[in-house]
Amino acid sequence: MAVVAIVLGLAGPFGTFERFEVLPRLVYWVATVFLTYGIGFGLSMLADAMWGGGRPLWQRLILMVVPAGLAATAIVTVINLVAFGAVSFDPMDVPVLLGQCFAVAIGVVAVLLMLETRPQEPVEAEAAGSAPPAILERVPPAQRGRLLALSVEDHYVDIITERGKTLVLMRLADAMRETNGVAGLQIHRSHWVARDAVVGAQRRDGKLMLELSNGMKLPVSRGYAAAVKESGLA
Repeated sequence: MAVVAIVLGLAGPFGTFERFEVLPRLVYWVATVFLTYGIGFGLSMLADAMWGGGRPLWQRLILMVVPAGLAATAIVTVINLVAFGAVSFDPMDVPVLLGQCFAVAIGVVAVLLMLETRPQEPVEAEAAGSAPPAILERVPPAQRGRLLALSVEDHYVDIITERGKTLVLMRLADAMRETNGVAGLQIHRSHWVARDAVVGAQRRDGKLMLELSNGMKLPVSRGYAAAVKESGLA
């Protein structure tokens, strides 16, 4: 929303470029964007939570757009009254403003519903009928997937799944305890891998490296080399 507000403030659409200098224009658009989104779409999400359960998508779209569009129109009208003054405010602008706010509301709500309902690949542990590892609860929904590895970066642990990486402030030992249901082993003081994520092994400058299904290569330290070989990963 901050990026949107800044872009609109610099571009000055709907006549605001001619009416305001840069700083007042930025203030106008920051207030407009944050208030309309925060209040308007907050009301739309509340309406969906209260009455949208089990309804078809098109009904949910209408249910969410109406409060968002009406609230946004009311908010922008008040902001315009304050910014332009009652004398220069034309009441005939309200129908046009209503159409503009409803058009924006339809676009934003439609995107939200599409993101919500897009198909997600099931986590492997769920497909097998068991609960996914607890560590995935720390990962944003968009990056949840089959767990591949855990790697230490300073005081953080990089949770690596088939959909990406997520840095979490915790110890590797604590993270490994949350990999329930996933067969794996520690290969380095800074790395843990899931057994089925390993697709190959190679030596680089005399060091044993394990290659993961996402193309990553992680080193095996001497202290864990025997356990890695016993597991059949190298």
